[in-house]
Amino acid sequence: MKILLTTLFTIFNFFLFAQNMYVAKPVTHFVEVYDEKGMTISANVGTVKGSPLWRDEWCNANVEMFNGKKFLNLPLIINLVNGHIHFKEGDAEFQFVDAIQKMTLYYQEEGVADSITILKLSPDSPLLYEVKKSSAKYQLLQLIHKKAVDTYDYGKSSGGKQFELFRENFLLRVSSRELVSVKGKSVAELFISDADAAIQILPAAKKRKQLSVQDISTIIAGL
Repeated sequence: MKILLTTLFTIFNFFLFAQNMYVAKPVTHFVEVYDEKGMTISANVGTVKGSPLWRDEWCNANVEMFNGKKFLNLPLIINLVNGHIHFKEGDAEFQFVDAIQKMTLYYQEEGVADSITILKLSPDSPLLYEVKKSSAKYQLLQLIHKKAVDTYDYGKSSGGKQFELFRENFLLRVSSRELVSVKGKSVAELFISDADAAIQILPAAKKRKQLSVQDISTIIAGL
């Protein structure tokens, strides 16, 4: 009887925990596939070459939600096509109820331990940004997402579709939450009120019509 009660209590706590954090039903990360025009292709990604995922293996992560909740060492997998983030419990997969604001994921790359921090800027947005450089005033972010694009094989009109990773760099002004594309921007256009301080950190920036990602990283580190 005692063993039975303990088992029931454990199961009850698990589902209470799951309801608090996740949609309490099995889900799959292979869903909602779109092409480069934003049109639905099929729910079956077996027809598309490659993977919609950031990494095909589960990675342990520390997670912060928009509502302030924090969780440590959760196994996550990320779909870069639709922005869905899933958690694994045993053999079951769950999707978060509360919107994730920040994830720091830990993984192995060719036997070397590494980590990455990924943000969402809005609870309602599927877009995910990798943090490339950060300070109290600015963050250099890289939008990372995948689309199913047409491929072409030699001698054929079409080789079908495959998932392709797209990246775009942005500067986030932390206090105002303004997100600005860095492409083709000068130091005055990117840093505005901090342009003079930025030029002191990187004097060469004054003569450059547009800053490189490395230039921006150097300036952010000094501000």
